[in-house]
Amino acid sequence: MATDEYTDRAYVSRYGAAEFGLRVMRAGVPGDADGAVTATLQHDNAAATEVFSRAADHPGTGEYLVRLTSKETATPGPYVLVWGYEVDSVQEEWRVWLEVGKAAPEYDRLTDEMKGIIETSWNRFSDLFDFATEGPHLQTYVQANFGRNRLAQLLRIAVGRLNTVAQPFQSYTIDGDGGASFPIERWGSLLESALYVECLRHLIRSYVEQPEVQSGSGVSRLDRRDYKDRWEDVLGVEEPVLKQQLEHFKIANMGLGRARVLVSGGVWGRWGPNRLPLSHAARPRWMTRMY
Repeated sequence: MATDEYTDRAYVSRYGAAEFGLRVMRAGVPGDADGAVTATLQHDNAAATEVFSRAADHPGTGEYLVRLTSKETATPGPYVLVWGYEVDSVQEEWRVWLEVGKAAPEYDRLTDEMKGIIETSWNRFSDLFDFATEGPHLQTYVQANFGRNRLAQLLRIAVGRLNTVAQPFQSYTIDGDGGASFPIERWGSLLESALYVECLRHLIRSYVEQPEVQSGSGVSRLDRRDYKDRWEDVLGVEEPVLKQQLEHFKIANMGLGRARVLVSGGVWGRWGPNRLPLSHAARPRWMTRMY
């Protein structure tokens, strides 16, 4: 069993390459450690088997990076990344708890901003009662695939629904392929709500075929069809919030009152948000230590 089974963990999909960074601050500004900074990845269990231990890269003042390779993330499970260094001749340590989960190609291809939307929605399911470590009861079944990869697939559906649910029609995408990438900086809260509601709909669909209790001399099975009704209650609470956000989103994208829009084709013409630059290169997840 993991030594910190119930702690929040940074997620890395199986065979995924991830970067983690440590930023050392001295007197409020970035400052180097006394010497080299060592990064050690080990299994988070009683044996604490070491995966690797090596000097971190040093790209800038006070900044240290380590990159996990696909070979080092080939085995799913809980891990801990230990940073070791010295500041003013005092030995310091900082730990980052990780989870290497199922292979998630749909999740891996997302930009860091889109992954942030996934994590925000996933956090809303991470404290549910049924599963031993996190998530809904569905995860305990062999055929269950409810995880970040499924949320990445639902994210595409959520953006499609935002595009088409009301006027004006839009063509936002989650990866900029064939249209403008969704403007997370301005409308990230709306996208989080849309994804969360889409996840609730998915859970309702997933519980539709849960059978009744078969009790007696044979094997008994719990009736979890009631879960469908309960998730529908949650959906009823969340959908009005999404509807209010969506109204503001659609009005803002109509461009009403902007004369230059009307000249260039009108509200339903060529008007649309500017294409946002995309960067699919993974960025490190930074941890900051203050001294």
